[in-house]
Amino acid sequence: MKRRTSRTLRDRFVAAAREPLVHFLMLGALIYGVASVAAPGTDEPPEDRITVTAGEIDWITSSWEKRWSRPPTPQERQGLIDEFVRETIYYRAALAMGLDRDDTIIRRRLAQKLEFLTQDLAASVPPTPEELRAFFAEHADRYALPAFTTFTHVFVDPDAREERTLEDAERIVAELRAQGPPTERSADLGDRFMLQAYNPERTQQEIAKLFGAGFADEVAGLEPGRWHGPVLSGYGVHLVYVSDRSDPVPVQLADVRDDVLRDLEDQRRRTFEADYYEALRERYEVVIEDGPGQDYAAVEVGGP
Repeated sequence: MKRRTSRTLRDRFVAAAREPLVHFLMLGALIYGVASVAAPGTDEPPEDRITVTAGEIDWITSSWEKRWSRPPTPQERQGLIDEFVRETIYYRAALAMGLDRDDTIIRRRLAQKLEFLTQDLAASVPPTPEELRAFFAEHADRYALPAFTTFTHVFVDPDAREERTLEDAERIVAELRAQGPPTERSADLGDRFMLQAYNPERTQQEIAKLFGAGFADEVAGLEPGRWHGPVLSGYGVHLVYVSDRSDPVPVQLADVRDDVLRDLEDQRRRTFEADYYEALRERYEVVIEDGPGQDYAAVEVGGP
């Protein structure tokens, strides 16, 4: 009985650790902990003392090694420490002068650092296999292999034919239907075109890239085995024959696991960031005051 109770408590703890609210509380504790350390107090070192800790020296030297693929020489190491001290002195002097206030770059940088902190916390607990399977099942269409369409088109140039373009297109498509499936000479009934007439196994994305999204959407709905038209694109008018079309091919989670994991972690990160921002936002009342020459009333600002 004791073993079962212990297992139940452990399972509850693990489950609770995955909740976004727990993440938020952990982040809040971390932020306020840093703030309390940075706040003035009796245990703070004197303002006229700069202590370069062993951990800071390790960070300085490891950064050097990552950049230059070798450890610094004793002279270079001392130079790095001297530069760190110099930067610290300037940093303290800038804070004393209030240079951090009303500075857009510093403001954005601090906000960015907090965003990075929330991202790291959101990624600290990896998704469970159950969460991964559920996410994949919900978005299976996203990972299926794309459908392919094989088609031939005959181009009718509106620049050359002007007001006769649609009339000529109707006449040409009638001739093409009478001839049946496309041949090497089918394109001779139309006008010269910069792209190839025969397009084997094109995805919807590839067709859109070549001819435009509107053309790709219309071709996706054409019945295979007969000529269709006119179909419009940014180039002009096309008469289209779809020879073959395959359906999207479902895949197994094991085949795309890395992609699914990346997408799930990205969704969790964005959800956690939004929740954290809303939790912070509720602590403030934001009012925008009318400026000179403006006639809109002060409004309370909501979330992004």
